[in-house]
Amino acid sequence: MKAKRLKELLTDIDDDLDIFIRNSHNLLGNISDLEQVEVSTYGFFGESLPCLIFNTEHSKEVEVTENDDVIDYIETCEFNRLVAAGMAKL
Repeated sequence: MKAKRLKELLTDIDDDLDIFIRNSHNLLGNISDLEQVEVSTYGFFGESLPCLIFNTEHSKEVEVTENDDVIDYIETCEFNRLVAAGMAKL
């Protein structure tokens, strides 16, 4: 993913949202391309808190279109529920 695309994806994201990088193991080197930005939640002492997760092709099986193009931005159902309840914002 190029920096320009990442900036586009983060335009409407809350500046205070926590960011995580999904752990990955790349057998072919020590860095991996960013493939996907996932708006999701994480658990913290019984709470479900909104966050961003950066995924690589080595950290999870990323979602693709019918043409096998990587979907570079996804939102989980749990995050959408928090937004609807007013407990999170983009």
